[in-house]
Formats: sequence, structure tokens, C-alpha cells
Amino acid sequence: MITQILFNIPDPMNSYQQFIRYNHLDIPDMKDDDLQTEFYSLRALLYWLPPDKQWIKERVRELGKEYGRRHYVQNQNQLTVKTSSEPQNKVLRTVDL
Repeated sequence: MITQILFNIPDPMNSYQQFIRYNHLDIPDMKDDDLQTEFYSLRALLYWLPPDKQWIKERVRELGKEYGRRHYVQNQNQLTVKTSSEPQNKVLRTVDL
């Protein structure tokens, strides 16, 4: 009952949009703000729900994965390669001990 008041779990047999949402196929197309909002809202909701609400747990897990993937890709794109003025082919010198 509290789930229906605070959050509607989609019925995959009701419509195509609800089928997509029920199977978490809408997550890659979500805007960053919507993704974060839903993630934190549902995560907080988990504390108030009985432990048998498997779909919400799955949803939070999938939202977290997508958020982590986007964050990782964003950080990878910000990495810069440092260039050096030294030549790339360095000659190794052996040292007699």
C-alpha cells in the first residue's frame, strides 16, 4: 500500500512504456538529473518498504550502475595525456655492478 502511495511499480502488461520501465530499459535514455533524482528517491524509499519489494531493489541497482557508468565515462573523457619534450625512444644504458 505504501508503495502505491509513494511510487507506482509499473505493470508490464499495461502498456509498452510500462514494460520498458519495468525491465529498466528506459535507464540509458534518462537525463542525468532524472537519473539522480530517481536513484536517491528510491534508495530512501527502500528504508520504509518491506524487504519483499524486489523490483525497487533492482531499479536502484540498475540506476546506480548507469550512474557509475556515466561518471566513469565522464572522468575518462577528462583525462589528458601529458606530452614530454624528451624524445619517446629512450636508450637504456647498462650499468656494471
